[in-house]
Amino acid sequence: MEIIIIVLLLASLFGVWLVSVRRKLELQEENIQNAMHQTLVQLSAERESLERLAELLGHTMDAETFRKMKLSLESAQNVEMTGMPEWIAEQQRELLRVQKNIAEISETMPLLQAQETYQKYWKATKSYEHMVKTSELIYNDSVENYNCMLHRIPDRIAAGICGYHRKKLIEIM
Repeated sequence: MEIIIIVLLLASLFGVWLVSVRRKLELQEENIQNAMHQTLVQLSAERESLERLAELLGHTMDAETFRKMKLSLESAQNVEMTGMPEWIAEQQRELLRVQKNIAEISETMPLLQAQETYQKYWKATKSYEHMVKTSELIYNDSVENYNCMLHRIPDRIAAGICGYHRKKLIEIM
């Protein structure tokens, strides 16, 4: 009878421990999802700001360059596509390329650069670019904490039982 009580006590302690670790992992995953969502929001805002700049420059550049720029921005528009770290990094590279093109084109137009609208959208673009990087850092920090938790021996066992797996970091430019 004593052995049955001891086994039941150990099983209940194991259950409590497993639920505790699972809850910690769920909180870590929630942090990761929140950080990913914030990154996607900032990325979308940066794209929209670049679209406004491209529209301002649209009449000053040849049709093919404008078409390519709009196409690049439209490919980055589907922010809700996956939310995968690789996709985020790819979109950020594309937006940086468009930003560089806009900067090169506008360098030859001091009157355009002096316009309040242009300056507003350029500052917004740079601000959103900074916010995307900050959001990516927060995401990567959350993933590091989560992956570190999965690496610790007792938590690794519970994670395996509950089906948790390592997550990828966002490549930051």
